[in-house]
Amino acid sequence: MDKKVLRWNFVFQYGWVLTNVFNSILLLPFYIKYIEVTTLGVWLAASSVLNWMTMVDPGIGEVLQQKIAELRGKNEKEEIGKSIGSGLISSSFILFIAAAVGIIFYFCLGLFLKKDISQYQHLSMALLITIIATGLSLVSFTLTGINQGLHNSAQVAISSISANVLFLIVNLVFLFMGYGVMSIAIANLARASFLNIYIFTSLKKLLNRERINILFNRIHFKKFIRIFSFTSASKIISGLSYSIDMVVLARYIAPGMIAIYEINKRPLNLTNTLIGRHSVALMPLISHSKGLDDKHAIIQLINKQFRLYIYGALFVAFMFAINYFDLITAWVGEGKYIGDNILFLLVISNFVVLIAYFMSNMGYALGDIKKNSKFNIIRNLFYGVFIVIAARYYGIIGTVVVSLTMSLGIDLFFFSYRVYKMGYLQVALMKKIAGICAIIIPSSAVAAYMLHLLITNTIPVDMHFVKLLVNSACFTLFFILLLLLIDQGLRNQLRFWKQKLVVRFAL
Repeated sequence: MDKKVLRWNFVFQYGWVLTNVFNSILLLPFYIKYIEVTTLGVWLAASSVLNWMTMVDPGIGEVLQQKIAELRGKNEKEEIGKSIGSGLISSSFILFIAAAVGIIFYFCLGLFLKKDISQYQHLSMALLITIIATGLSLVSFTLTGINQGLHNSAQVAISSISANVLFLIVNLVFLFMGYGVMSIAIANLARASFLNIYIFTSLKKLLNRERINILFNRIHFKKFIRIFSFTSASKIISGLSYSIDMVVLARYIAPGMIAIYEINKRPLNLTNTLIGRHSVALMPLISHSKGLDDKHAIIQLINKQFRLYIYGALFVAFMFAINYFDLITAWVGEGKYIGDNILFLLVISNFVVLIAYFMSNMGYALGDIKKNSKFNIIRNLFYGVFIVIAARYYGIIGTVVVSLTMSLGIDLFFFSYRVYKMGYLQVALMKKIAGICAIIIPSSAVAAYMLHLLITNTIPVDMHFVKLLVNSACFTLFFILLLLLIDQGLRNQLRFWKQKLVVRFAL
């Protein structure tokens, strides 16, 4: 396993998400100041509709990443060249299809939003530019997948973070120049164009260095696109299922409660995205090792990283459980906390989703793409039916229970079983994880409860931000000490880092 590649994968996955979050937080006040409020509101609604055009992408980048990484492990350069050629052709088709879908949605915006977008300054042109930018973004996903498969992770990380910095700078410059909503569209186009130029240039240099030719083979292309009949349907149905709970709930509960539910879900969803990126970063290395037929290396990687992943997921779950009331209140004000019952269900559900997501990504990286996609199609169709019933009769808590039940009873079992059946998930690992969790969960629950009582009785009720900081700091220290106490591997790793720092400092 190439540790340098793995480090750059982590830089890419976390850097991309964190810079997006930073941009969102920083730019929102400037949008409000420099863009007319009604125009901004219509822009947000209209751009959300146009984002549906991304569903035409069947996941070409993800498939290419898996296939090319495996072929690279086998050193089959001709097949790599054919895969790249087939991927680029497919991506070109997707670009034109996405643009056509975007244009159709553009002319239907009045029907969707019941607004005449031509009445808002620069909005029509901004939306047209956004269609082009979104199409180019889909192409960049393909190029990123190819580079990731070839272990060109450093350039992918540098380009993605640089592109988000460019987006921020261009956005601010055009906002200050008075371009209004056009600033966002121009920044999107600049980011997408930069990504494609940088990543493609980097790819060409790598291919020349490794003497790999891009080949366009009709037979290979036909075989290549067959898999997308599964991945495309899976992606569309999964994309719709992710938002169906909010759509259905809007029919049966008050709009104000919908807003509160969405506010309470956001920190959990954001954190899930960050933690989940850990498993995504492992995928190119696992596919490459499968091509090398290095089963031992894959099992070692899964054993080590899954343990760390569990620690991260448990830590986040407990941090939210003890801090969520103060977090929400400090963030958006009094009266927006959704309540302990729904919160605890959401926390447990998100923890299980994270574990299932890890196993799903491992299976995908190992080439279990078709069965993964077929499962997601069937699973999400049933999910949609159950959500409609649960929302109608039980409201928010019903939809959360459905999500938790399916994640725990179906997703976690299926994806774990698939990785186990392929021979890469060991029973010994699961027993070890279960034993560790049997110590961590009750110990953390007791510590969290005692900490909650202590802070509640010592810090004034209305000092939510202070309680949030003190609670987080104290529990973090406890959790780290607990892990070091029960995990010999972590203690050994800590000693290794300490020795390495001592040697480097001595030099």
